[in-house]
Amino acid sequence: MLLTKLNDSGFVLVTVIVYTIVLIILGTSLMTVTLNEYRIEKAYRESLMANYLAEAGMEKAIYKLAELENIYPGIVSKTWKMEDDDRDLLKSGIRADYTVSVENVQLEDTIYADEERTMVYKRIYSVILKSNASVEGMNREIEAQIKVEDYEAQGKENKVQIMYWRQKK
Repeated sequence: MLLTKLNDSGFVLVTVIVYTIVLIILGTSLMTVTLNEYRIEKAYRESLMANYLAEAGMEKAIYKLAELENIYPGIVSKTWKMEDDDRDLLKSGIRADYTVSVENVQLEDTIYADEERTMVYKRIYSVILKSNASVEGMNREIEAQIKVEDYEAQGKENKVQIMYWRQKK
């Protein structure tokens, strides 16, 4: 039997090509996974910032409501928008905004200062607020119901009590 010597000169080239293809596939897969993880983390970060911005807007609106002279059912059209002094809440260069609106105002009770019920001591209102915030296109909405004790006496500050505060889906 005659044994012939096989030509091994192309074997190394084929092995190098196969290993190169495997490394390219692994590298591409790793890069894809890394990019997807970055996008997920960025969306989560922007969602969190939008939530905090909506909360900051809500807190500012509650503060402004407490500072009003008179609460009345007609303030339903009242809105507060993000102002220039609120920009320090975020890093520079981030596109963000919030708007808080009064959705509903109901007079719940009137407390009189005298027995004849001629002089009002305070009025108690139930107010529903909605805060919408957007950070780099990620939107969040928060709704809150507050009770406001609107004192008629001069120099007496309104009292605010938060009944609920929840994130809307």
